Amino acid sequence: MPHPCRTLFLGTDEFSVVCLRALYERSKQAGSGISSVEVVTLPRKKQDAKQASAVLQYSRDNNIKRHTWPPLASEILGRFDTAAVVSFGALLPEYFLDLFPLPPVNVHPSLLPRWRGAAPLAHTILAGDQRTGVTLLQVSKHKFDAGPILMQEAMEVRQGCNVAELSDDLAHIGANMLIDCLENYEDRLSKARPQPEGGRWARKITPNLADIHWGRMTIADIINRDRALSNRHKLRCSLDTVPIRLHDAADLRDTIEDEEEFIPAAVKRTPGTIFYRSDSDFLCIRCKDGWIAVEKLFILGDKSVLTAEDFALDVLDDLEIESADDTEEKDNSDHGTSVDPPVSGAGATDSENGSPAADDDEEDDGKIYFYVGNMDMETFSTPTRTTAV
Repeated sequence: MPHPCRTLFLGTDEFSVVCLRALYERSKQAGSGISSVEVVTLPRKKQDAKQASAVLQYSRDNNIKRHTWPPLASEILGRFDTAAVVSFGALLPEYFLDLFPLPPVNVHPSLLPRWRGAAPLAHTILAGDQRTGVTLLQVSKHKFDAGPILMQEAMEVRQGCNVAELSDDLAHIGANMLIDCLENYEDRLSKARPQPEGGRWARKITPNLADIHWGRMTIADIINRDRALSNRHKLRCSLDTVPIRLHDAADLRDTIEDEEEFIPAAVKRTPGTIFYRSDSDFLCIRCKDGWIAVEKLFILGDKSVLTAEDFALDVLDDLEIESADDTEEKDNSDHGTSVDPPVSGAGATDSENGSPAADDDEEDDGKIYFYVGNMDMETFSTPTRTTAV
């Protein structure tokens, strides 16, 4: 390529913007190997028509020339050396790819062939991958993420990071790689290599991925799901057919010093069991291999977020959770064993004199009260009514 690269940028989201910003700022520097950048974005869907995509907004703010998709061949032919494709979300037709002297390059946030498809970032976290990276590849004419590899750079996944944080980490790596690639493109093309066989398909994220199956999912499964979906969907389940969404799930063992001391032995360890004690600021829910701690929840249809205490007092109490006195008589029944100190809620009593448990506006008696109930075991969409402990 005898002159600096004239680049057409195709992208939509925040990940794309990081790469676009780096290209645009590089194109304005003296001695840059990138001479110009123009932009193509997808039309907005009807439900999002009033909100510009991140790439569209950035191009407007910086007066970058924009093209509607699909652009006319006359707008492209002879004006660009190649295209940079970053989270564009559409398969590029063969006629469009043939308009460029050099093959368009795609920035993909995965170490191909590990995760191909629409949502590699989320699936990296869902699978618990500890290592990921960015791949620059030639855009294939017939398949997504199938072209020869131009460059790759690996990184460790930060412990506990969510999908937005992972996206930001990889976007900055990808932006630097893209500049390097375009400024040395002919050399990169000469060293391109075919992709290895294998890999997995990162299918599009849908709301049902937020469904929690307490009897089948481990602590790691649930926390990874929360991290992977955090910017799109909140985890969801149901309590006595009431749909619930959970905010910021955590491993209980990371929240307290001694789990055995915190949760009385009499509390069932059946998946779906809810446990709350009044001296904490989180709700505990039992899954396949342990306890999840949740500080905030909300009921579908109600926009207000509930703290664990609000949820225990307002929701569990309304469901008439049985007291320790009630459950003692059914120690070996389907309702499970009693909880001591007594369960607060309908029928709860002071354990020393049998009088009703103190109301919120009465003086604190120094006792710790528990609420215990059960989340439904099945999916959010087909809840099954269960009996409280």
